Amino acid sequence: MFNYLIESSVCLILFYLVYFFFLRNDTFFQRNRFYLLLSSFLAITIPLLEFNLTPTTSDKTIAVTLETISVGATNVEQTLETTVTNTWSMGTVLLIVYIVMALLMIARFAWRMMRLIRIIRNSDVQTRLDYKLINTQGNLPTFSFMRYLFWDNTKELTPNERTKIINHELTHIRDFHSWDVMYMEVIKIILWFNPIIYLYDRSLKYHHEFIADAAVLKETSAKDYGKLLVQSLFKQMNLQLTHNFNQIEIKKRLAMMEKLRSPGYKFLKIFLLLPLMAMMLFAFSNSSPKVVSVKQSDSSYRFAGIEGGLGLFYKKLSKELRYPIESQRKGIEGRVFVNFKIKADGSLTQFKILKGLDEACDKEAIRAIKAVNVNWLPAKMEGTHIGQKLTIPVLFSVNKAKKQAQAKK
Repeated sequence: MFNYLIESSVCLILFYLVYFFFLRNDTFFQRNRFYLLLSSFLAITIPLLEFNLTPTTSDKTIAVTLETISVGATNVEQTLETTVTNTWSMGTVLLIVYIVMALLMIARFAWRMMRLIRIIRNSDVQTRLDYKLINTQGNLPTFSFMRYLFWDNTKELTPNERTKIINHELTHIRDFHSWDVMYMEVIKIILWFNPIIYLYDRSLKYHHEFIADAAVLKETSAKDYGKLLVQSLFKQMNLQLTHNFNQIEIKKRLAMMEKLRSPGYKFLKIFLLLPLMAMMLFAFSNSSPKVVSVKQSDSSYRFAGIEGGLGLFYKKLSKELRYPIESQRKGIEGRVFVNFKIKADGSLTQFKILKGLDEACDKEAIRAIKAVNVNWLPAKMEGTHIGQKLTIPVLFSVNKAKKQAQAKK
């Protein structure tokens, strides 16, 4: 999990650097919006994808499942202190902190959503052609959320000013900007610890405002509209899921309105995403080896083995494995399926749990397999060393532990 979070964060940082240095000052607001949405999505999905970008004969991988090895009372950890130390490792503490903060972020998001829903339910909703109007009677400022336009009908505005502000908010509604904001809230829940995600969030909201301002400027001058922004007395409101008329710094909006339109060729800078995405896929995506089905009698294939035979490996593994005391006390038992790869050079890599029990048992199974000191012989097909994936089921049995303990007595 930590590897995924780190890789996602690195992807996010690199994608944002491209935006910051090459895209943010261009007037292609929809393009930049698309880039921020797509790149943030890629950042959280690329580490989950499986690709084999450089397939060769030596990359073929055979998947093999070995016999189950059991762990009982004769392989129990020596002291409770060891278990506590393992349980409250730095990784465990960081995981707890991450989960707690993520839950707090979820609670905050849910509270804001419930607050908006409660406001809508308690208001008089007037249905229009492509939106729903709610007059706030001065209790709330003007803002938009989903298809709802909340209008502060106590403000004294000219018909022209009213039209400009309504058109601004309707652009948010028609372009589904609220969905962008809620999507970014989900990404913030996943990567709450990464400060770049908050820059993403702010930049996306900037472009929402730039898009809405550009729509209004089609029917009025930048001078008149800028004057309205500066003189506006609409108060702020801490509803981060909404689009408020003055939510984003007016200075940036005014500067972007006065800026000359970027040349058309600069739109093509969006394709900078492609080589960066390819680099991320190559660097962070999980390899997807080709699985070949063969029979053990196939003379063209030799299964991976161990100097001294698999029996030697099982003998050493049996001595190395320890049943975590806390897991045994809780009655946790069952099989942990540990998967790893024997590379063409005989080294071991890609350890992972295909199916586990609890954190202590899962960690112990991987630790013990890594600790066994044997020389692995890589698999061979048609005279070429290839990779082979092994799955070892490790059985933690409380009943067996009790029987062994009674036998010792």
